[in-house]
Amino acid sequence: MRKQVWIAYLVAAICFYFAFRGISFRHIWESLHQASPGPISLALFLYFIDYVLRSKRWSILLAPVKPIPSVQLFGVMLIGFFANNVLPLRMGELVRAHLCGTKFNISRTASLGTILLERLCDALSFLTTSLVASWFIPIPPSMKRGAWLLGGSCIAVIVAILVMHHQEETFRRFLVWSPVPVRWKPKIDNFATHFIHSTSGITQPRFVIEAIAYSLVVWILEGTFLYLLAIAFSVPLTYAGCFFLLFALGLSVTLPQAPGFVGTFELFGTMALSLLGIPKTQGLPMVLAVHGLQFLFISVIGMLALWKEGLSLHSLTSTA
Repeated sequence: MRKQVWIAYLVAAICFYFAFRGISFRHIWESLHQASPGPISLALFLYFIDYVLRSKRWSILLAPVKPIPSVQLFGVMLIGFFANNVLPLRMGELVRAHLCGTKFNISRTASLGTILLERLCDALSFLTTSLVASWFIPIPPSMKRGAWLLGGSCIAVIVAILVMHHQEETFRRFLVWSPVPVRWKPKIDNFATHFIHSTSGITQPRFVIEAIAYSLVVWILEGTFLYLLAIAFSVPLTYAGCFFLLFALGLSVTLPQAPGFVGTFELFGTMALSLLGIPKTQGLPMVLAVHGLQFLFISVIGMLALWKEGLSLHSLTSTA
């Protein structure tokens, strides 16, 4: 694990260097100072609605495990996202699964299974909105390969989950006769049982349609958030271009991540804008504002949720 953490920090440092190379901090400060506050305020409101819908979607995904109102999940979810801001390698997902399991008395494996389904919904909706945007803006071959890889990975995971559901008894018979040490077999069986139960909604069409519908709205709000920031910074970015930028930012999180996605977010964002003809001098301040507002929003709400749950920053690291 320590090796992966160092790789994440190295990737962040390299990306940070290339993102800021040739740009003066004075220019960035002046651009930030001149931004229009109206569109920024509206963007933050939409970002709040975005996370309200995310908590509702998680409630839907958790329904096969245990019915939990979305209002109770909102704080736990934000703590998980906040943990991604302060911990490397997206460990916030594990923190969220642990807190959800502890607070609502369900298996942490089951909770993690619902988070996996959430990520699948995000990826499929993210690719759908990007596909629509590609009708208006040509996507470079390298990004198309990334989209195909992401889409193929999603399909592979979905197929694997469906096979596990339809071959559960076959898996148990195989586990009994496998050379796996006897002391491990009950743990593996228990893990598989909770995971299969938590992902059972994927076999129900109504459940899938509802979760995907919420995910599409979430990603449309994310693209609109970027569009409002482009207006605030007078960046000539079309609405379709915002989803192209969103696609690039989404690909950036597939790399080994430092806390808060620092470095990779800025580099991929400025590269995407440059492909749309927007120079780094104009694009980087906007990308920094996007990243900074998202980071600040998650940090403030996440710390309030930590305080409400009686937890501390140290508890996040120990949980991870």
